Amino acid sequence: DTAEMPVQTKPVNPHVATTCTAGPIGLTAFGITTILLNFLNAELIGKDTITLIICYGMFHGGMIQILAGMWEVYRGNIFGGCAFTSYGGFWMGFALFEILMVITELEPPSKDGKVVWLVVWGIFTLLNFVGTLNANRVVQFVFASLTALFFLLAAGVDNADIHVLAGYVGIVCGSSALYLGWAEVMNELAGRELCYIGPVKNKVF
Repeated sequence: DTAEMPVQTKPVNPHVATTCTAGPIGLTAFGITTILLNFLNAELIGKDTITLIICYGMFHGGMIQILAGMWEVYRGNIFGGCAFTSYGGFWMGFALFEILMVITELEPPSKDGKVVWLVVWGIFTLLNFVGTLNANRVVQFVFASLTALFFLLAAGVDNADIHVLAGYVGIVCGSSALYLGWAEVMNELAGRELCYIGPVKNKVF
């Protein structure tokens, strides 16, 4: 008889049991800053608000997300770590770009350059969406709507109406992330699914 091969299991990360998740922290930072920026994109607030949004976004949307991402890496959550640090870096880079455009004489980027930049982020977000297929329905919605947001912003570089539409999609995206962060906190406090997040029962991969 052939001996049975031992089942390979993923080693348990000891930090998971002793360290709380930073997911709600990162989701809240992402959600609020995304809502604020897209109120501007949707032309619901004045363009002079950009200074407030950028300064706030650099720290809450940027630094806090990166810290949350590193926290998730420590817990062994590579998906959360990759997502939060990447989008935190996006916010810090975007904030620095806006600041340099004001305090220096650098030429603004070409339209095709902005399109490529946004499309690349859209592709990255789409790939992240694939990674959420085993997660819950709300996080799937966050990444699906964020993917749509990046591609709409790319299309809106040459079309003001599409840019405004992207702003409304961004408000919905940010709101869903903010809700998910709050729901995760409430569910942990209650010790059950008090707020709907829609866990996936049948794993895709």
